[in-house]
Amino acid sequence: MGFEDDVRNIMSYFTDQRQTLLYSATMPKKIQDFARSALVKPVIVNVGRAGAANLDVIQEVEYVKPESKIVYLLECLQKTPPPVLIFAENKNDVDDIHEYLLVKGVEAVAIHGGKSQDEREFAIRSFKAYKKDVLVASDVASKG
Repeated sequence: MGFEDDVRNIMSYFTDQRQTLLYSATMPKKIQDFARSALVKPVIVNVGRAGAANLDVIQEVEYVKPESKIVYLLECLQKTPPPVLIFAENKNDVDDIHEYLLVKGVEAVAIHGGKSQDEREFAIRSFKAYKKDVLVASDVASKG
């Protein structure tokens, strides 16, 4: 994800005993491989069932042409009561979706790694308090 070389460089300065902690909301294979190589006797803690969605979450898959996705998203939002959490692949997609929803009059906030800490905290507070119907997010730690 673009940070591995930097983290390895920092870790090279700590040759004596150290404690290293790695937290991740998601653990893609590349991050798992990095963790195995960087950590000694790692302990893995999963909240819930690893790799499974919460049983209260309804997941539906719809196949939509790429050029129709954003319009279809708005149609889905009209049929789905708030609150709604939308995940996008990268920061640019989050910003594009967020802007589109605002233009269409949807109460939405956005969160990703390019936002300041204050902006991220505001988005979470607003969404949790149901002041905003939709939260558009990407992995807040990612550089994408």
